[in-house]
Amino acid sequence: MSPSKWCARWLAAGSAAVLLLVVAAPARAQQAAPEPPKPFGPDWAMFAGWDVFVKKGCGQCHSVRGVGGKVGPDLARARSAGFFELGAALWNHLPAMGERMRQMGRDRPTLTPVELSNLLAFLFTTQYNDETGDARTGERLFTSKGCVRCHGSTGQGGDGGPPLAVARRANSPVIVAAAMWSHGPQMAAAMKAKGITRPTFTGKELEDVIAFVVGAAPRSDPAETVQTVPGSPEKGEKLFGEKRCATCHTIGGKGGKVGPELGRAHHVSLTQFAATMWNHAPTMWAKLKERGLEVPQLAGQDVADLVAYLYTAHYFDRSAGSASRGAQLVQSKGCLRCHSVRGKGGTVSADFATSTVVGSPASVIAALWNHSRSMEEQAQKQNMKLPTLSGEELADITRYVGSLARRPAARAPAGTKAPSK
Repeated sequence: MSPSKWCARWLAAGSAAVLLLVVAAPARAQQAAPEPPKPFGPDWAMFAGWDVFVKKGCGQCHSVRGVGGKVGPDLARARSAGFFELGAALWNHLPAMGERMRQMGRDRPTLTPVELSNLLAFLFTTQYNDETGDARTGERLFTSKGCVRCHGSTGQGGDGGPPLAVARRANSPVIVAAAMWSHGPQMAAAMKAKGITRPTFTGKELEDVIAFVVGAAPRSDPAETVQTVPGSPEKGEKLFGEKRCATCHTIGGKGGKVGPELGRAHHVSLTQFAATMWNHAPTMWAKLKERGLEVPQLAGQDVADLVAYLYTAHYFDRSAGSASRGAQLVQSKGCLRCHSVRGKGGTVSADFATSTVVGSPASVIAALWNHSRSMEEQAQKQNMKLPTLSGEELADITRYVGSLARRPAARAPAGTKAPSK
């Protein structure tokens, strides 16, 4: 199948059901779609990186959530803390990928910095996952945590607590998480009146409790299911301001200093986020009251959007990397056997200080990909292996190369006077 026809099939399948297609044969594209990935499926087509993944032929070798090529690994199963770790993984596997492409008779596609950024953002998003809870464990926790005292043994309502029918009509645990937050003050008052110690939850415990509550009784008409669609980082960013989250919390150093920085956490799933909100809710309510603010009400969709925003906010840490460490690394990793810095070093490849190709983090990684074939050839000629890099090392080198971006002023022609400062 030609690349253009293959690409068209992926795009058609993506617009119809996103990731319905299995690359190998047209007939297999007619099989039933797998369960949509969460929390961003089935609308992955909204991400520009999805288009890059399709059009550049990545899916001919790689799968995402089990759908796609089987030559390379499933890219949704790789766990990366952010932009530079993904970039380092891409670099470290380039020799093997290049060899495989040659065996398959495939040309290595080029990537612009924008395409590279979009692709890595898409792959990072696919790694987001919420595990399925265990209903049996959840039933035990529902009793041991005291939920049963208000909500009844099956969540059908008890002594003072409402039935949890809405949870059984939910298509996502985030709806339960939103209800726990929005009704938290009333629940806290009821527990205090009954002398119940307010329980705390780990993310896994909350997953299990939600699994029990959701499955405790038969669902009603599917048409009545409470829908929550995949979270939108853009909407989440807007909500972060509208709900006054930034009054207390910072993202990338911008915002209030009352609560912790939320932009540099590791992967946080929906239920981990919900558990953290529940556990810290009394402290947050007190701080809101001190400032004359009401507890913001959140719908399930609001929480999905906020979590998507927080998840991606720490993806690209602009403060990452050390230029001084990067300067040492370009030496120790052998970069200067081919490259130079202000004329010092190798003569085979570009001078980092004057190159117009590198500069931004995305442009550095795109350049690594686009020039990988020539770098592999030079490494073979010099009887050396291309160095491997950790995400931190790539961030250091990128920061160092970026620090060289202030190009020296052009020399004035002989016989002319330099302008006064």
